[in-house]
Amino acid sequence: MEQKSVPLFKKAPVKPSSIMKATGTSQIKARLIGRIFRFGLGLFFVTEVWPVYGDVTSEGAFIRVLWALGLLVFYIVLHYLIIRFTPKIHPVVGAILAFGPFLAVFLIGYGGPAATGALTFLAGSLMIAAIRADPGCEVMSIPAILSGKHTHLTCLLFSPIDWCERNIHA
Repeated sequence: MEQKSVPLFKKAPVKPSSIMKATGTSQIKARLIGRIFRFGLGLFFVTEVWPVYGDVTSEGAFIRVLWALGLLVFYIVLHYLIIRFTPKIHPVVGAILAFGPFLAVFLIGYGGPAATGALTFLAGSLMIAAIRADPGCEVMSIPAILSGKHTHLTCLLFSPIDWCERNIHA
């Protein structure tokens, strides 16, 4: 019996829900429940990191902000590479690309400036994704603002919520 191989980068069938407008913005928007969860989680992370910035020196706060900016630069470069070279990415690879770097920075620097910077970046991204109604992975919302195009990387937490809401309201 012959096994089929699953390609890492696959061509997704074109569906009306996945068509991009001429401006590059998506016609798909996150619905109410997904937006509420994104905003609530972002607000929770803000309440977690805010006291840390109050307790550290200005140098410590600067280091934490640099970690957040480093993640932002990484995701801007990733966003550009995805838009430019691989617009259709397998959902598992997309989830790893989207959340892997954040998780690595958070775990490597757990309890220190890197973890606080990572949570700062995530809090901002979640709140922006909620306000803009961006579906999929929240860490790509800030780069989407800068480029005007949204990459539909899978998010392990929010993509299933978005999918359920789209199917319920379809």
